[in-house]
Formats: sequence, structure tokens, C-alpha cells
Amino acid sequence: MSPDFEAAKSTPLVSVIIPVYKVEDYLAECVDSVINQTYRNLEIILVDDGSPDGCGAMCDAYAAQDERVRVIHRPNGGLSAARNSGMDIATGEFITFLDSDDWMYRGTIEGYMQCFAKHPELDLVESRIYSSSSGEPCNVGEYIGDPLAEAKIVTGAELIRSFCMDTWPIPSCIAWNKCYRKKLVDGHRFFEGRVWEDYAFHLSLFPYVKLYLRWDQVNYYYRENREGSITERKPSLIIPKLVDSYENQKQIIVDLETKIARGETMSGGISLEEHRLYALSQFGSQLLAPSYCDLRIRSVRTKLIPVVRPYVKFIATRPYRSASRLNRLAYRIMIFSLPIYMYLYLPLSFMYLDVKKSLGLRVPPAYK
Repeated sequence: MSPDFEAAKSTPLVSVIIPVYKVEDYLAECVDSVINQTYRNLEIILVDDGSPDGCGAMCDAYAAQDERVRVIHRPNGGLSAARNSGMDIATGEFITFLDSDDWMYRGTIEGYMQCFAKHPELDLVESRIYSSSSGEPCNVGEYIGDPLAEAKIVTGAELIRSFCMDTWPIPSCIAWNKCYRKKLVDGHRFFEGRVWEDYAFHLSLFPYVKLYLRWDQVNYYYRENREGSITERKPSLIIPKLVDSYENQKQIIVDLETKIARGETMSGGISLEEHRLYALSQFGSQLLAPSYCDLRIRSVRTKLIPVVRPYVKFIATRPYRSASRLNRLAYRIMIFSLPIYMYLYLPLSFMYLDVKKSLGLRVPPAYK
């Protein structure tokens, strides 16, 4: 073992969990980006999720070359199952996730650890990402100077409130641009057999966060819209996946209502009832604007109606809260008549936003 590795052992161990499936062309770039981190005390967990290509052998080769690498070979079970398998054997004080077709900037984990060192009470640190639909390398540099210069620290109650009420644009619901204190995620699982599992995972996790930091630094390269990716944005692929996302959120709400009926309490910064209200609000917002769907296209809206309808019925008698008056109005219209919402309200909304944009007035960031 090199002296560098021996010295690194005096620092907290960070477990990096990388689910691997059919990414033979990207895996080396991904794993090398972790092996070459400036922060050395790492446990690199490669979870070969039954990949039919050469990924399994590549994982074993990395383990033979670097003692920090651990490999799990398992039958194919999907991204959630692979992440859960990695979490089951992780021994680090901190955990971060990396998708196997993406990569980290060289100082990413060192920056995370600086954040935790400066604020020992933190449970979770989130950084910004570089997203490229082309899959080409980008020219965003590593972090320079004080990594906390543009940081924002909030309590767990503020975190779940902002997440569900859209009062400000953090946090994100993705797992791979974050570093978690392991004791925070212990006992939490990704829903297996479904996609967009990150959303439900964080909706369950955020209420238990005591303090969260948004590190305003780009540290993660996300290869967006890769063919075969679960986020590939073809309507024929996206719409069926919405059911998984909605089922995840519905299950969280049902579980919360069951716990409330039993008189249970939670140890986080908010009550179970508050958590339920925020979960319902987030679910309502997702029904108003389904992820990755271009609602300007009439045929897309037509296909969405039968998908969304049963979940609209589920939340119809439950409360909805939003910081946006327009969202509250849209919600009432959707509950009253889904076709009116899809075929009248949405087109009029887009016309209104088009006029505002043409006049140079402020429009929602997502619209730009």
C-alpha cells in the first residue's frame, strides 16, 4: 500500500456506489474519474447488475488493480436494486452515487468533505451539474477557491418545504449530485422495479435531514438523453414510465396516512401530517406538469389523460398547497375536469407565457 493511501486513512471514508449495466463504452471514463480523485480515502463499489457486455470483466479488472474497489455481481434487477445492493455493503461514513455513464470532476469528493468539515452538523451536501444532451466533453473546470463561497444552508423543514412547494429552486431530486452522511440514509431504500426512483427516495428522506447545504459548484458531468438511458426523452418511452413515478409517490402518501392512523411519530424536523401535506403538494405539481413531457403537443396531452386520471382521482379529496397562485388555480381546474385542463387551460397558459416572454417579462425558469 502506498504512503498516500496510508495517510488517507486518517480522513473519513467515503463510499462511492456505481451501478453498472450496458455501459462498456463509458465505464472506464466513469471509474477513472473516481480513482483519480484528489480525496483518496474511498470505497469504490461497482455493482455489476447482470450486464450482458464486458462490464463485469472490466469491474473485476479495476478491483485487481486498486484495493479500494469492491465488486458485486448480481442478476439484473434494475438501477434501484443495484443501488440498494451497494448501500447494503457500504462501510463509509459518507455515501455518494455515480451513474456509470457519467463522471466526476477530480476535486468533487474533496470539496464535499470540506463542506462537511466546515459544517459538522450537515447531513447532506448537493452540488451543481453539467448536463450535455450531446454526450460530448465539456470545458467546466474543477472547483477553484472557497467551495462554500456561494453555499446555501437550510434546515430539513425548509428543505422539504421548498422541494414540495416550489418556493425556491433547490433541492433537486436526483441522487448522483449529492453526498450523504451514511447514518441519514440507513434504513431508506430505493423503490425496486420502477424508474424515476430518485424522486420517491428523496421525498421520503428529506424530512429526516437536520441541515442541508447546496454547494454552488459544478462537479458532476451528466450524459443526458443517451440512447437506452431511463431518461431518454421519447414520448413512447416516457409516458409509461410516469406510472412508475406516480405509483412511487402514491405509495409514500398511503404509507404516511397509515402511520398517522396508527398514531406514529417521526424524529425529523416536521410531523407526519406535514410530511403528508408536502408529499401531496408535490404529487399534485407532478400531475399538473408531468416530467419530460412536452405539453405543447396536443397528441402528448391526449396520451397523458388516461395515465393521469386515476391519480387525479386519488388526490382529488386531499389537500393541495403551492406557493404559486396559478398552480392552485390549475389544480382546481384539473380536479374539476382533466380534459378542460389539458385542452383549454394549458394552451391558454402557453399563449400567456409566450406574450410575457415577447415583452421581455419574467417567465418561470423551466419555460425558458
